[in-house]
Amino acid sequence: MKTYKSVKGSGVYSILGITAAYDILLTIILYMVGYYEISTLIKITMIVFNIYQLYYMIISCSLTYSIDNQNIYVNSALGLKNIVIPFSEIQGYQKANGYIKGVRLSGYGNSKFAIGRSIIDKIGSTYMFVTSTKNILYLRTEDINYGLSPENFDKFEEQLNEKCINQLIWNYKINKNVNLYKDKKFFVPFVIVAIIVTIITVTPIILYLYNKLPSMMPLNFNPQFVAIKFGTAKQFAFKHMFYGILNMAILFCMYYAAYFCAKYDRKSAYKFIYIPLILSMMFFIMQVRILLTFR
Repeated sequence: MKTYKSVKGSGVYSILGITAAYDILLTIILYMVGYYEISTLIKITMIVFNIYQLYYMIISCSLTYSIDNQNIYVNSALGLKNIVIPFSEIQGYQKANGYIKGVRLSGYGNSKFAIGRSIIDKIGSTYMFVTSTKNILYLRTEDINYGLSPENFDKFEEQLNEKCINQLIWNYKINKNVNLYKDKKFFVPFVIVAIIVTIITVTPIILYLYNKLPSMMPLNFNPQFVAIKFGTAKQFAFKHMFYGILNMAILFCMYYAAYFCAKYDRKSAYKFIYIPLILSMMFFIMQVRILLTFR
């Protein structure tokens, strides 16, 4: 098996710089904000954001491509990436250099590097493992293309030719038959979010109508979950109903974003449903905590 390192580019430094900038900004906002709901949201955002950034930093600095008699392997440290591309599925390849022209669907990247799924100009839906624009190799398969940037580019290409894989020009088509409601990986989380949002919206109203809420309820909290503003039960109920409506609006926005994304790459569409899932869970937990504390 022959292993090729990826060409070292500016990707890691770009990710590191963005991480530092956003962490500083979010930390400043966190210390300026005096409300429990917003500070909780910022803390969760920072945790998820830094895990996301670290994931792509590790991949960017440790990406390798290996070739044996049957497959091409794309690997990274800690097993974060372990992609197998059988030679039997590769129809051909294209070469490119210079800025990457396309739209990122998932992952990380800009015009100089890309890790994740993108729509590349004249190539189509592509799983990108490109750390430099010096030499890019696009591999064509039936389901998706792959973008690689190996060192010793000529030797890598020579090994492809030895496997009877040659340069090829192809066209791509947009998938017009998008039925996300038939996809369990998308539909099940969608239903879960819809149920959670309904509970967030309806529960305080029902409790208010049946006089199950105290006459005075907390409306705002400091980051230590100490009530700093009280209002009537009616104000509390309508405030949390607004939270539910807000979550429902986010759910539908993410649905249409996923629908658009699925036209190009279905797997990239799944991430959009997890944004409202995380948000709705956060608001649901906060609501339960408030109701249990101030019942």
